[in-house]
Amino acid sequence: MGRVNALKYTMDALDRIGAVETGAFYKVNRESYEKAVEWDKKYGSTIGADDPTVYGRDWYVNPGDPTKKYGVRTYDPYDYMIREWAPTQTHNLSLNGNLNKTKYTMSFGSLNQSGMLKPGDSDKFKRYNAALRVSSELNKYLTVRGGAMFAQRNKTYPYATNSTTADPWLYMYRWSSLYPMGNDENGNPIRSPWSENSVANDASMLRNYINLNAGATVNIMKNWKVDIDYTFTNEDYSWRRNGTRYTAANSWVAAKQRFDKDGKPVYVNSDGQTVASTDPGAILAYDLSKDTYTANGSAQDHIYMRSENERRHTVNAFTTYQLNLNDAHDFKFMLGLNRVTTDGQYHWTQRADLIDITNPQFDLAVGQVTGSGGESWDSQLGYFGRVNYAFKNKYLVEANLRYDGSSKFPTDLKWRWFPSFSAGWVASEESFMEWAKPTLSNLKFRGSWGIIGNQAVPSDLYIANMTAGQTGWIANGALTNSVGTPKLNVPSVTWEDLETLDFGVDARFFQNKLGLTFDWYQKKTNNMFAPMEGTTWTLGAAAPFGNYGTLTTKGFELAIDFNHRFENGLGINLRANIDDAKSVFSGYTSQRGTGLNYDGRVYGDIWGYETDRLYQYDDFVLDGNGKPQLVSLTPEMSKYNTSGGGKAYLLKDGPNGEKAVYQPRFQNSTNFYFGPGDVKFKDLNGDGEIDNGNGTVENPGDMRIIGNSTPRYQYGFRIGADYKGFDLSAFFQGVGQRSVWGVGFLAIPGFNVSDGAMPASFVNDYWTPDNQDAFYPAAFNNAGTLNVNNMQIQSRYLLDMSYLRVKNLTLGYTIPRNVLERVKINNLRVYVSLENFFTWDKLNGLPIDPEEVEGESIFNPTSSRSQISFDANSYNGGRTGVGTPSFKSASFGIQLNF
Repeated sequence: MGRVNALKYTMDALDRIGAVETGAFYKVNRESYEKAVEWDKKYGSTIGADDPTVYGRDWYVNPGDPTKKYGVRTYDPYDYMIREWAPTQTHNLSLNGNLNKTKYTMSFGSLNQSGMLKPGDSDKFKRYNAALRVSSELNKYLTVRGGAMFAQRNKTYPYATNSTTADPWLYMYRWSSLYPMGNDENGNPIRSPWSENSVANDASMLRNYINLNAGATVNIMKNWKVDIDYTFTNEDYSWRRNGTRYTAANSWVAAKQRFDKDGKPVYVNSDGQTVASTDPGAILAYDLSKDTYTANGSAQDHIYMRSENERRHTVNAFTTYQLNLNDAHDFKFMLGLNRVTTDGQYHWTQRADLIDITNPQFDLAVGQVTGSGGESWDSQLGYFGRVNYAFKNKYLVEANLRYDGSSKFPTDLKWRWFPSFSAGWVASEESFMEWAKPTLSNLKFRGSWGIIGNQAVPSDLYIANMTAGQTGWIANGALTNSVGTPKLNVPSVTWEDLETLDFGVDARFFQNKLGLTFDWYQKKTNNMFAPMEGTTWTLGAAAPFGNYGTLTTKGFELAIDFNHRFENGLGINLRANIDDAKSVFSGYTSQRGTGLNYDGRVYGDIWGYETDRLYQYDDFVLDGNGKPQLVSLTPEMSKYNTSGGGKAYLLKDGPNGEKAVYQPRFQNSTNFYFGPGDVKFKDLNGDGEIDNGNGTVENPGDMRIIGNSTPRYQYGFRIGADYKGFDLSAFFQGVGQRSVWGVGFLAIPGFNVSDGAMPASFVNDYWTPDNQDAFYPAAFNNAGTLNVNNMQIQSRYLLDMSYLRVKNLTLGYTIPRNVLERVKINNLRVYVSLENFFTWDKLNGLPIDPEEVEGESIFNPTSSRSQISFDANSYNGGRTGVGTPSFKSASFGIQLNF
């Protein structure tokens, strides 16, 4: 991160508006900045994360106002929050065999993974799984089968806080580099994500999954059989949060003056050493206050538990009849049904005021008890039929028809017909293609069209539900029952129609050594589930969902593979693939606003301004001191003459007398006027103003589509080789085109310079009079506000999220079989593997993972079993780059077969 240079950025931002200091818990002004520069020179290479924070050396206070603390030592949160390495153990065992006409397979596995969160020892993930599969042919008419699978996943993490603003990954970036971590000189942990996570009790998310299945195949007669399968799954999920209580040095409040054992004030020098009050440079000593707080802030600690259970019953039954006529015509007929029924329930309970924080239990809490729960149910039933026809394995036709019903829709809209068809031509089987052999091993052309239904919506979407619960604001904190108003709903919700058209070709050459597969497809989502357009902010409720509009996606997929073994035993194999797709809205809304899903809008399109360059001094009329002249705006200069105090720096007209174009509409902060080092936008429509017109596609003013957030041209390629027992493989993955307009500290320069962290890329390359070729604009504090001043959505600072990453690199060696036979081992392979070790991107050094764009993490997750893997409720949700990062991993393994 930026550290001392970030403080320089802050000071330049302060100087720009004539301010002298800023900051919440630790302030910075010119004096403290200069001391920070000296501190870095004197101690930067000798004092590390394990060294305590010392008053006088690392921070000081304003003697007249102890609430004003000034930091001079800078901290890198990576040193405190991220482990250099974390071990992972993976074990897998599989057994298979047969006894007469009975076959069986058993497998067992375990994973024990330590997280990368450095403080504490509870950031862990464990998984255990076991499976059994048995199949037995009882006689020529009947084969039975059955299986069972169990999987358990347990994620533990430190329950430092239930606040959505205190996710540890967010804390790494939320505060400035002056925000202290570690211990103070008295040995007290300083309140920070490091100290909170170090002593926090554990939270756990436990998932147990059981799958039981049984089935049979009945051979009624030759070429005619019946298959029946039943599957039962049970999923139990429990989430436990054990409340935490801390005592820590509180850097958030006023410091306390330090006194010796005789009650006399203590003085220290600039190295933090105790000195006499008469010594040169002696200052009064202060300490941070020690406070006790909980995972619930200043409120009572608590214990919380949530349990969920989901049971699913699935029945699949179908009959198949095959018919061959004259060894040329092959028919296959199928009729069947499938039924899925799901029911679930959940409940949660919380009790406040734990007696013993080290032993959190409901019986050891004496405070208020709160809780709730609910149940759910849904069911689907489908009937289907299929006919396949093949003529001499050259001409292939298939037709399907489904009749599906879902409990998620109103009675008269539950059932729908869904047809599909496909055809193929194996051209390489034609006699007129004999000339191409053996170069051409196989050539097949195919096409398909079909519609399937999508019912992935809540079971009660069409019902005007009223939510019951308890509230404390009516009766002065006492809980009372309450019922909310009915939610807005669309009673005519029904199936989404997913219509797909596909054309493809499969080809193999040189005795199947080289292969190529290509598909072009069009997927059209009709009756798309979406919120109703046209609702206003004054509605007072969320827009209801219904079947609105169409989304049409067109794309292609291309894959090429090659394998060959040379005479010397060297084998090589290559595989490469690339795909791309573009989705377009239609029929969703009649409105044409650039921020709406209007007809013809490409999904993911980003509307923004086109950046020309950064202003320089030569663009302005300067006063006698060489500073731009600040003047009052006139209607001749701009029609937007009220924003920014109705003033602007006076621009020179163009070299040929072109009228200067002002940008006062974007002067969104007090004392911000576009000047040297600020962003100059292009006047695309030539009207002498920079604006968005009336905000429509027909009149977007100077806005245009500057990028698209959908990953485009996703590609991967795998390279492998083996020789005399050694094997080497490398897998590469990348995205050829993707743009993102970032949000937050890591993506927007000047997002919050008073308290927020700043990447080194920003603070090392921003415009100053001595660095006029910089990439980033002159310093300014946008105070956490989006799309203001220099940081309008624009082309220059749009993040290029394209990348190439080596996802896996593996080197292995297999012990020769003749050596293993002596110890009754069939195969023994050892290997070393690297994951995510090498990445190439175009992010200008920003600490953003191009694969993990938005802020998501396991901390403060939603209280829903289906969404426990990400942090939709957290304050860092949506902030670019501040979620759980992807880590590099190195592993060593052994594969052993008996």
